[in-house]
This record gives sequence, C-alpha cells and structure tokens, in this order.
Amino acid sequence: MKNIPRLILVFSVILLLLSGCSIFHSPAWLQVEIGTTHTIEKILFTDNGTGYLITDAGEIFTDVNGSWTKITNPDTMGLPLYDMAALGNTVYICGGGDNNSVVLKTDSIGNFDVIMRDTLGCLKGISVIDSANIWVCGDNIVYYYDGHYWSPKYVANSWDPHPYKVAAMSSANAYFLALKDSSSVLMKYSNGSWTTTTLNQGEKLNDIFFLNRSTGYIVGEKNSVFYYDGGAFVKDNSMEDIDVPLYAIYKNDINSGYIVGGLSSGLNTMIYHFNQGKWEKEEGIKNAILRTVFYTDVNDVWAGGEQGKLFHKH
Repeated sequence: MKNIPRLILVFSVILLLLSGCSIFHSPAWLQVEIGTTHTIEKILFTDNGTGYLITDAGEIFTDVNGSWTKITNPDTMGLPLYDMAALGNTVYICGGGDNNSVVLKTDSIGNFDVIMRDTLGCLKGISVIDSANIWVCGDNIVYYYDGHYWSPKYVANSWDPHPYKVAAMSSANAYFLALKDSSSVLMKYSNGSWTTTTLNQGEKLNDIFFLNRSTGYIVGEKNSVFYYDGGAFVKDNSMEDIDVPLYAIYKNDINSGYIVGGLSSGLNTMIYHFNQGKWEKEEGIKNAILRTVFYTDVNDVWAGGEQGKLFHKH
C-alpha cells in the first residue's frame, strides 16, 4: 500500500506527457501589447530590475514586474529617442531630429530631466562609463562629457564619416559606427587620434557592443557578425549567408547572448542565441523586424522593433 501514492504520481506524469503537456517549464516568446505603433529603438533594465524602452516618436515606457507604463518625457519638442545606457539605476537617453539633439537622465527619484541640448543634429548613440565619462554621437558630431562639460571630439564635414553608434572603453578610447557614402565604416578614437576601417564590403553596420575590453561584437546587413579578437574586428564566417539585416546584439556574460534582426514585412524575423561558443538560430517570433534585445537571464528576454512590437521570452 505504501507504493500506491508513488504509482499515482508516475501514472499522472505519463498522462501529462501523452497529452502533450510537460511538468517542466519551457520558455516561449509571447507578444506584449503596450499601446504604441512606433518603432521600439532600445530596451534595457537597471540594476534594481526596472525596465525602460524608448521609441522613435519620443515615447518612454517603464516596466516594473512585467507591466509597461508610458511616462512623461520632459523634452517638450518630443524629439525621437534612439539609444539608452544605464549606470547602476541611473538611465541616460539620447535622441534628436534634423537640427536638434537631446540627452535625458533620470534624477534621484526616477524622473527624467534634460541634461543636454544642441542644434548640430540627431544623437543616435550613447555610451556611459561612469557619471564623468559619457560619449554621445550623431549625424555630425561626437561629444564627450567629463562630468562638467560636453566637449566636441569630432565634427564632420559633408565628406566625412558621420557616427551613429558608440561603444566606449575609456575617456581615451572609443569605437564608432559611421556612415560614409551610403555605407558604413568603423572609426576608432585613441588618445586624440582617429582611424577608419571598412568592414563588410562597406555594407551597413547596425550595432556595436562590448561586454568587456576583450569581448566585443558588431552586427549588420547580410546577416553579418564581427567579433573583437583583442586588436581588431574579424568576421564570424560560421553565420549562415543570407541577405537579412541584423540590428542589435546584447550579451550579459561571456557564455550567453542574443542577436535580433529582420527584413521587409517581417516574414524573415531573425533571432540568434549564443550557446556553447556559437550563435544558434532560434524560432518563436514571426512577422516582426526586431531592433533591440535585452535580458538579465537567458530565460527572461525582451525584444522589440518596428510597429511597436514587443516580445517577452520567459
């Protein structure tokens, strides 16, 4: 008689398996509606678990425990917002339009304030090392903030590369993706000097990310991924050769990571996760062009993109 409860448990598990159910949780991608149809440009979470996302319509949403709420943007011009960076629980956002730029920062109680505004064009990239080491870049300019002043480090003429993404190592070293003649180049700033390198036959590069000083990645058109070998960026030839752009990469640690992208109507949605030293294609989202991805746990991932589409894997 002592074995009857155990037999009941075994038969229950068998019935669950035969019915297509499982007692184990398998993370799946689910779409989350937050009330916007604008492109989600960036998602991030702070150290205390608060989430933020921004759109190209100047919208800011915040998340606590999976519930997204639109909050007030203090920029009265309502400029598009393109990039974010977090320093602990403090969040920085940059954006702008044709002749205006803006940088926002959360204050001590979580509200945003405008901390910089200029007229030299849209800011699309930001990298925060600490509160006295911040880089931003846009159509015509690169700024460096030393804790007191925003100093221009680079001003582009019409024939020069125009930076739009930045990954900074320090006050003296930073990498930039830049447009030149309708294609992309990689610019490096090192102790006051600039160098330029062409990657991917000049095709568009969309995102640059450094996990640490020795681990970095660039993703771009034609399903291209480049990795940093400690001195230069090298193409990852293990990626499948298809004509679909990759738009964003994020790695939380050396053993995990996500890349997202998509093409045209979204029929070619791309998701890759880093598994045992290589990028593997993942299914679960269709009809979406994904522009950003973020996670704190590989089984708790957020991805967003065009038409306000937001997805959560958990």
